[in-house]
Formats: sequence, C-alpha cells, structure tokens
Amino acid sequence: MSIAAILSLDGSDVSQADIERMASVLRPYGPDQQRILNQGNAGFVFCLHKLTPEDSFEVQPLFLGGRFVLLFDGRLDNRTELGDILGISAGELHSIPDSMIALRLFDRWGERAFERIVGPFAIIIVDFRDGRLLCARDHMGLRALHYYHSASRFAVASVPEALFALKWVPRTLNNEKLADALVGRLNVQTGFYQNVFRVLPGSTVNVCGAAFSQHQFWDPKTIVDVRFKHDHDYVEAFRERLNEAVKASLRSRRTPCSMITGGLDSSSISVVAADMLARKGNQLNTFTAVPETGFVREELPGRYHDETPYVQKIAEFNRNIVPHFITQSSEPMHEKIAEVIRMSGLICGTLNCLWGVDMYAAARAAGHNVMLGGDMGNLTMSYAGYGLFTELFRTGHWLKLFTEIRSSGYRWRRHVRQSVIRPFIPMPLFRKYKQWRRGQNPPWHDHTLINANFASEYQVIERAAHQQEPFDSYCPARDPRVDRILDFRVSCEVADWHAKVRANYGLDIRVPAFDRRVVEFCIGLPLDQYFRQGQDRWLIRRAMAGRLPNVVLNQKKTGAQAADWYPRMTRERTGIAAEVKRLAHNPQVGSILDIERLNEILKKWPDRQPDEYSREANQMLAIPDALGVAYFVENLTNSVAVHNSAA
Repeated sequence: MSIAAILSLDGSDVSQADIERMASVLRPYGPDQQRILNQGNAGFVFCLHKLTPEDSFEVQPLFLGGRFVLLFDGRLDNRTELGDILGISAGELHSIPDSMIALRLFDRWGERAFERIVGPFAIIIVDFRDGRLLCARDHMGLRALHYYHSASRFAVASVPEALFALKWVPRTLNNEKLADALVGRLNVQTGFYQNVFRVLPGSTVNVCGAAFSQHQFWDPKTIVDVRFKHDHDYVEAFRERLNEAVKASLRSRRTPCSMITGGLDSSSISVVAADMLARKGNQLNTFTAVPETGFVREELPGRYHDETPYVQKIAEFNRNIVPHFITQSSEPMHEKIAEVIRMSGLICGTLNCLWGVDMYAAARAAGHNVMLGGDMGNLTMSYAGYGLFTELFRTGHWLKLFTEIRSSGYRWRRHVRQSVIRPFIPMPLFRKYKQWRRGQNPPWHDHTLINANFASEYQVIERAAHQQEPFDSYCPARDPRVDRILDFRVSCEVADWHAKVRANYGLDIRVPAFDRRVVEFCIGLPLDQYFRQGQDRWLIRRAMAGRLPNVVLNQKKTGAQAADWYPRMTRERTGIAAEVKRLAHNPQVGSILDIERLNEILKKWPDRQPDEYSREANQMLAIPDALGVAYFVENLTNSVAVHNSAA
C-alpha cells in the first residue's frame, strides 16, 4: 500500500491536480486500486497493493463520526488479540481489513491506540473539527512516512517522490545528509532532500495551524527486564514469540518464500515457516545469493564464502524447504548499480543490493509476493552476547567474569580487549589512539571516496562533535543494551528500501526477528542467556536444537556476502574507469567525490585479492558506493531540471 495527504493550514482548498499528481506517483506502490479524496482544505491518496487476504476488503480512506478521515499502510500482526479487545468475533474478523481495526482502536483510545499495535504501520489521520493532521509510524520503523511542512501547507506520503509531485515542494539535495551518509553517519529523521523529513519510529507528528509537535509513544530504552527461574523457561518463551512472529509474517494471498543463508537468523525463520506451511500442504521456496560459477577462495578464519553447502544441509534436514541458488546477472556492474539507483531513488550502490535485487527478481518470477528475511536478527534472536563481559566487569562480578573468559578458548584475548578494556578507556585517550592509528588521513579515509573539500564545506567533523557523536570516539557503551538499541536506527533506511522493492518487484519483505514481541523479549533478557561457558548465541542455538543441522547450529564462522566482488570488478575495471570519466564531467559529482583518488585505486589494481578487512580491500570496496552516489546525483540533477521546468 501507499498513502499520502495534504492539509492546507490556512484553510484554503487543496488543488485536485495536486492530489492526482501524488496518486500518479504512488500508483506503482499500490497497483491494485487507487482512490483519491478532496475534502476542501484536505486531500487524500490511497493506493492498494493486495498482499493479505483481508486486503480485498479495503475501502480507504475511512471515515469516523463525520470528523476524522484515516489512511493506513501496513499490517497488524496481532489481529486476533486486537479483535478480542474490540469484541470482534472470529467470523467477522476474516472480512475486516487491518485499516478498519486500526480505526476502531483509534475510536476507542485515540493516540494511545498506536501503542497496542504489533506490526509495521504508517497512519495518517485528519481531524476536520480541530483542523489537525496526525501521522504515526510503527515502533520499529518498518513503514515510512515523509513530510514537508511550510507556513501554509503540510504534505505527507509513503515515499518522498510523491511530495515532489507538488510544484510547491522543492527537490533540493540535502548536502549535509549526503556528506554524513558518505562517512557512515546516520540521521534517522532527515532524508536526502532539504526540508523533507521522516516521522520517527514509534512516534507521531501533529500539525494544526502554526503549531507543530512530535511525540514518542514507544521508547526501547523503557523495555522491561525479562526474568524466569530456569534457563529452559527462556528458551520456551522465545520459541513462542518466534512462532508468533513467523506465523504473522506468513499471512499472505500467495505462498510466501524466504531468503536463507547458512547463518542462524534466516535459517531459523525458514525452518519454522517451512513447518507451518507443511501443515497447509505448501512448501517453502528459499532463495540464496551465491558466488559466480567457478569462484573459489580459501576459507579464512571466522569466514566462509559460499552459502551453498550449508543451505543444502538445511534443506536435507527439512524436506519442506526447496532451495534456489541465485548468482548475479551478467550485466556490467556499473550498469546494474545505475539501474538500482534509478529504481530506488536511494544511495544504495553497495554490492549487497546488487545480489539482493537478483533474488527479488527470482522470487517474483516464481510467483511470490511475500519474502521472509533474517534482517536485524543479530540484535535480537541471535545476539552473540559479548556484552556479558562488559556487564560483569562493570558490576564487579569478577569470579564469573574470569570463568567466562577462561571458557572462551582462543577468543579470550579478543573478548578482553573488545568487551572489558575498550568500553572503559577514557574517551580523550581513545581518541588520541585512533588519531595516531590513522595518521594524517581523515577518519573515513579507508572506507569512502568523499571529496575532502565537500566534507569540510558541510562541516562533517564539527557537526558530529556538536551532535555528541565525534569521530575517533566510538567505544562500545558500558551498558550493552544501549548499543543494541542504537543500532535499531538502521530500520529507518531499510523501510525506504523495502518500499521500493514492493513497488518494483511486487514483493513485501518481512522481518520476524524485528517483530516487536521478539524485540522486547530479547532486549529484556539477561545477557547470560546469550553467552554461557564459551558458547555465543546461546539462546538461539538451544531454541533450534534438533531443527537445524549441527553444521549450521554450531557454526562459528559468518558468511561473506558478495564474496566474488574481486574477480567481477577486476574483469570490469576498464568499463568502470570509463564510466567514472564520464560521470566526472558532472561538476556536482566531481565536487562530492574524490575522483582523483577513485582513479588512482583503479589504476593500482592488485593482481590478487587483498586480505579481507585490509585497508586496500576497504578502499576498493568503496568504488561501488561511490558509483551509487554519482548516479544518485546525476538522476537528481535531471529530475530537478524537469521539476523546475514543470513549475
């Protein structure tokens, strides 16, 4: 689905043409039905993409008491629970869309209704009596809302492109955001366009006349501790929540599929889903990105480069899984990056996006409209538990700390260094150390190809310090829970990507590991449920015992995504260099990227693949990201020219 609304804050009528232009942009996000509504000083757009059986009953926009109009995008994953609360019978529930349940919740509890919902959602409500517009976004930020606010108008939509359909919304690059993104800094509220903002996860935005306010209705820092008497109680409770999350994610008009690797997150979700589908006589198609044919590389300590043997073992263990192994399409890498940037409108030229879209295309060709994934699982269900060392040291549990260090085998030095010493180093001393390590280079030198003048002009270092996130200062938090919660912010960016996948591939990506029930349970657990006697990821390893093969269950290595990047880029180096030369003619591209350094890396290309995580490898891997930025800027330049001519 996709939704949008306009509210004239000065009471003037909304232009019908504006509403229709927004609807035209949003049509790919809701191909099954489009409805627009013009109500004087407010306009609404609803575009339906039928993903669940209940979506067939959608009749949005919805009216309440002649006062409110509601738009809903997303999915209610606790429909049965909400139905019981609202007194909706099981028979009636089957013919009620999620939006109608959301409306009834709002009718009863007002804005407090959002706290009760489990699942991804974005909601827009206009109150005609008070002249107020309310936006709400789900707790985990899995659906997005972007808005533009001026003195006389407020516009909000599922994707920013719908806002640019309005002649009075400028399409101007946010250079500060771009500079931050290039150096790895994340600002969850801003987008890549000036004066276009996101509603924050677990938050609402209210606008009424000249008044504007934001409110956070869910704060992960307030998650309560979960404590049971016995270790096995934690495992049983986790299984219950994982089953709930997977079952909710399987609600679809077609048989869902799954992404799967040899890791614990996607494999656990897949086997649970496969068992549930088997009860209905359906099999689970899984899709795995694998290196190109003929690729061979010796496994490194802690890393493997091909998911194939592990996924095959999982499929042998669970016969209801039908694996599909996907290699990248053969089109030149720079052309594929350009295609992904045009499709997404996002800076996502990373190699992982490239193999991702090939899996999406394969899933779509197989007739699927829902794909399960293991995203964010390393923060929840398969958290490694290394924060236990930090907590034991901070709380003075020396004997238990010594016992856990001793049981860690050859990894004990790393645990002591990373989880016992590093979090407690005084910040000024740590910064001095980091600055000594990098010498005269800027903090981001080995990972990005940003132009130094561009970084300086937009004060990347100064703004980071002002926002209490200075460079050369990152240490793991002394409270491990804080680190995990801070990493939730990535879902803001992921939601935009998933919206593009729905529009371009007709595929809804669902992430059971980021179900709020799973998140709140996993964050609330004591850390010794994740790490015990040298065993990391202890929770999920116990929960999946007997359901995953031992080679996966006891895996100590992690898979290297896009492992075949070196031979692919080596073959295409000449074409990439020619494309860089062409892109450099765009003065804006040249001002943002360090073209000279990019060419130097291509010129000094090594004859053998550099060591993983080495400075040389990191600099080479910055090239696809730089191409993504260049194509984004090039597309923006063309779009602004069209926008200005239309205005």
